[in-house]
Amino acid sequence: MIALAVVAALGTVFWLLSDGKEPAKTAREAHVGECLENRGTHAKPVLFTINCSDPQADYKIRFTPGPSGECPAEFTQYEERGGRLGDTTLCLTHVDH
Repeated sequence: MIALAVVAALGTVFWLLSDGKEPAKTAREAHVGECLENRGTHAKPVLFTINCSDPQADYKIRFTPGPSGECPAEFTQYEERGGRLGDTTLCLTHVDH
């Protein structure tokens, strides 16, 4: 019974520290239609999901390329290779605020 109370208390503390929000997903976990914020640099982007109406939103995922693995020239192409989820390629557009 005490162990259950401790687990519940720790869960509450972690929830409060996170402002009650779910942690942001990485670009590798994101889906078409979601927006991304670049927390890295242009040369080394580190992309996380963010609400599309947020002023920090940089890109919107439009689609994933087909068998060619390449996005048309009018899209920004983002790639991550390897990892437990395999390769990821996303075709993005800039979010205009």
